[in-house]
Amino acid sequence: MSEGLGTITSARAELESPPSKSIFDQTLILLLTALGGVALILIVLVPLHFLPAEDAAILFQYSRNLASHGAITFLANGPRVEGATDFAWMALVAAGMRVGLAPLWTTTLFNVVSILTIAALLLRLADLRLTVRRLLLITGSIALVPQILAAASGFAVLTDAALLTALVFCTVKGRVAPAALFALALCLFRPDGVLFVAPLLAGLIVQSPSRGRSSAVIGGFFVVPGVLYFLWRWHYFGEFLPLPFLVKSDTPRFAGLFVPKSIHDSLVYLEFAAILIAPLLILRRAKHLWLTIPLVLCPTLFYWAMRLDQNVGGRFFFYIPLFAAILLALNWVELSTSQVVVLRTGLIAWLVLLGGPQWREIRTFRDGQFTEVKAISEALGRLPVRGTILTSEAGFLPYFSGWTTYDAWGLNTPTFAHRFFQSSDVVALAPDLIVFHPDWTESCVASPSSSNYTARTWQHLTRNLVFGAAQAHYELWLTSYGSEFYRQRKHWQYGEGDRECWLVRTDSPLHGEIAQILQQHHGIEPEQSLNLEKLHDQVQR
Repeated sequence: MSEGLGTITSARAELESPPSKSIFDQTLILLLTALGGVALILIVLVPLHFLPAEDAAILFQYSRNLASHGAITFLANGPRVEGATDFAWMALVAAGMRVGLAPLWTTTLFNVVSILTIAALLLRLADLRLTVRRLLLITGSIALVPQILAAASGFAVLTDAALLTALVFCTVKGRVAPAALFALALCLFRPDGVLFVAPLLAGLIVQSPSRGRSSAVIGGFFVVPGVLYFLWRWHYFGEFLPLPFLVKSDTPRFAGLFVPKSIHDSLVYLEFAAILIAPLLILRRAKHLWLTIPLVLCPTLFYWAMRLDQNVGGRFFFYIPLFAAILLALNWVELSTSQVVVLRTGLIAWLVLLGGPQWREIRTFRDGQFTEVKAISEALGRLPVRGTILTSEAGFLPYFSGWTTYDAWGLNTPTFAHRFFQSSDVVALAPDLIVFHPDWTESCVASPSSSNYTARTWQHLTRNLVFGAAQAHYELWLTSYGSEFYRQRKHWQYGEGDRECWLVRTDSPLHGEIAQILQQHHGIEPEQSLNLEKLHDQVQR
């Protein structure tokens, strides 16, 4: 007994006073710690200098309608729609709006709390004392994964990660009631959280000395309220599944199961995690390897089978680097003198695998500052009469304009979630304005051979929009896509390069006002827009 206590005491002493590190290791730790402080400051500054991502603006639209009208709708006073699947995140943003807090300030507050919570929980899992230096060190490490950009864009990535880490903490510590509550919270924040929750709670029950009591607690704190919530939302929206699930599952698959692009996008994170935990596997002393099933296997198989639209910063794969961090923390004692190996291999893995994606995400974050679209939307919202918009980009336009907006992709319009948008829908809806962002190789002008497409792809969507507009008398205006930084980086003038297509209905009573607003915000007038599109089409051929 005394020998066992002596071993534990020795291990703790080694952790609290680790072997002397090389100058290289000390410098790297110092840099990560400094980065942690800088990251916290930058997160706080985001609302002052940046706009949310397009999909985050969609959720903010739901939050505003909930705060203002007490209903979960995409359109103010419109039908109930479940396009914002992050129910609890939407409710938190709505609560912030009720007390006068802008959405990005609410998300920033929870980002700061969440990242520090993750750091604190990882230290607890590693059985280390919480100090400011260690919290900043882990915060700096978190700031090196691309998902941090998704959090800065308004998504609940860090809060999801904090809830998942808390759930794992309670699971490995055998704390059944808190684990069930964290499981419920995670599923309210993201419905696909059940992919993590179900196997984790099952593992908790299996490892519990009192399985019957644990099952009863989980049933009372998680299963019953979870089922009641699901039945409520099914009754409230009249949909068995959220609209985004219908859209993202409607896609061609490899061997009828998996989406090749989703597999491809996950590989860099899987490889990074594998390298991080390799020292554990080599030592053959790793504990809690069963967590690979709930934290990696189950969610990855699911996401491989889905079309991952708007995967900003690889946000759907946040759990993979988090899994590696959790497993390392749980085995920190066993690593002992190999801790520096983890530090060094982690650096190499980041440089080889994630350094490039991180830089591209930072650049994309700046490219995607749609200040021009925001300004046009706000100008439309100031018109005495509001019209209707049909768009493939359903975030900024409805949020800042307040116009009735139909989402052609279907994430927020049930009709087009259940069936793919067709050109005849343009004629039927007769919107005052059609706005979409085509792929680089696609055209904003209908060709003589244009026809309807039925497979749910982005190219088919934009072609159906163009074909429908050609049958209903719309004129084309072009604006440059993205931010001024994006245009300068590409050396493009307004209307050149990557562009957004604005189709204005010629017989709309708002035609003159819409055209004037576009002209005031660097819109390319119809004649020149047609010439640019003809030139673009010739180059593509």
